[in-house]
Amino acid sequence: MNPPLYTQAAFAALAGVSVDMVAGWVRSGAVESVKLGKTRLVRFPGVCQ
Repeated sequence: MNPPLYTQAAFAALAGVSVDMVAGWVRSGAVESVKLGKTRLVRFPGVCQ
């Protein structure tokens, strides 16, 4: 089963951090994400070990 996908804003709210911090994690590869059209979705759990 695939982990759920969240927008960066929703993921930030769940993680209790800013959207900018989540965007940084996405850029660095710390969290797994996929691009769907113009929207970047973050996989949860997608945190690298």
